[in-house]
Amino acid sequence: MENQKNYRITTHQNELAVRIVGNSQADLFAASGFALFDVMADIDKIEATERLSLEVEGSDRDDLMVNWIRELLYLYQGSGYLLKEFKINEVKDTLVKAEVAGEKIDPDRHEIKQEIAAVAFHKSRMQKTGNQWIAQVIFEI
Repeated sequence: MENQKNYRITTHQNELAVRIVGNSQADLFAASGFALFDVMADIDKIEATERLSLEVEGSDRDDLMVNWIRELLYLYQGSGYLLKEFKINEVKDTLVKAEVAGEKIDPDRHEIKQEIAAVAFHKSRMQKTGNQWIAQVIFEI
């Protein structure tokens, strides 16, 4: 599935509240990864040259979503990865397995528009509403 901007941002002081929508739980995880890197950088300038397999666990859905975003953010902060493709292979309420693709940051080609310091657990949540999945994720900036 082609990622598009299935999210909306609200800014408040040092936080960005991101509301993400997906047709399935897998869509929601893919869209949340896309939203994170689309907010940080020009995602069109990122090339999917390196693939990484991820397995992330959480105690419940909300915890899993926060841990997923934290893992993606860690790949950026710790290893300099900018990601643009998020293929969710398996998702349960406490586990997500995915393959992500992107490349290491190249200062000549990539401009960081918005640094994100962390994900705020206390306000982030995920739920199924009708036939849609919705997540509210708070990025601390």
